[in-house]
Amino acid sequence: MDEHAEACGFYEALAGEYDTMTGFEARLPAARRFLRELCRRAGGRRVLDTATGTGLYAIAAALEGGTATGTDLSPEMLAQARRNGEAAGARVTWAVAPMERLGAPARGPFDAVLCLGNSLPHLLADAAVAAAFRQFRAVLAPGGVAAVQLLNYGRILARGERIVSIDRRGAAQFVRFYDFLADDRIRFNLLTIRWGRGLEAAHTLNSVILRPWRLGELVPRLDEAGFTRVVAFGGLEFQPFDPAASETLLLLASGGGAAPQPQAPPQPPGQPAARGRRTAAS
Repeated sequence: MDEHAEACGFYEALAGEYDTMTGFEARLPAARRFLRELCRRAGGRRVLDTATGTGLYAIAAALEGGTATGTDLSPEMLAQARRNGEAAGARVTWAVAPMERLGAPARGPFDAVLCLGNSLPHLLADAAVAAAFRQFRAVLAPGGVAAVQLLNYGRILARGERIVSIDRRGAAQFVRFYDFLADDRIRFNLLTIRWGRGLEAAHTLNSVILRPWRLGELVPRLDEAGFTRVVAFGGLEFQPFDPAASETLLLLASGGGAAPQPQAPPQPPGQPAARGRRTAAS
């Protein structure tokens, strides 16, 4: 099974209760604050949310007055996103598309391109991440930013942290945990326990393979895709990033001017390569 089919199957199995598990309604105010600040930094409100899932950040962008597009691999997750958007009164364009091949509905240009919620680790191969970053850069307006957020796998791997979270929502309990595998892969497991009367319980286990991308691996790939400056934060509140302590990693990658052409001409003899990218931890 390829990574697209595996990820799609994993989320389609969860689509019906994903919002219950993740607390969609409770997270929406923070998502709106993040989009408000991100659009201020990007200088515009045209937002593309890739791997949108059930649409939290695309809906937040629309509610903040933006023009929002949400894409995802899973038709089931997008169906829930549409329902969420209608319930919130948010106008969003939805489309089924992988991050590496966004297609017509997501041609842009966009002031902000999002890849949030630990979506990037579903891309296992170097070529897949490189293709996704090229897509983000290609649809970005001059001066726009791409926001990539994932868990801080540098810390997780260093500490051997297997338990991601344990949450209870009514009669359902959700346990998220990792198995550490060879070849720089991890298995993400979601154990769902549904409690009945007394100690009676039923459970399901869904799993998917991830690649634990770290800061030092992602910055060069953003550079190669044509981004000019990458800044690291410790989360969606733009707090400083601490490699040893931050729970999540947020990368803001600036697009600079127009996106580079797929086949750029070689540099004239004697002319140094352009040097504009700076990397910072903030």
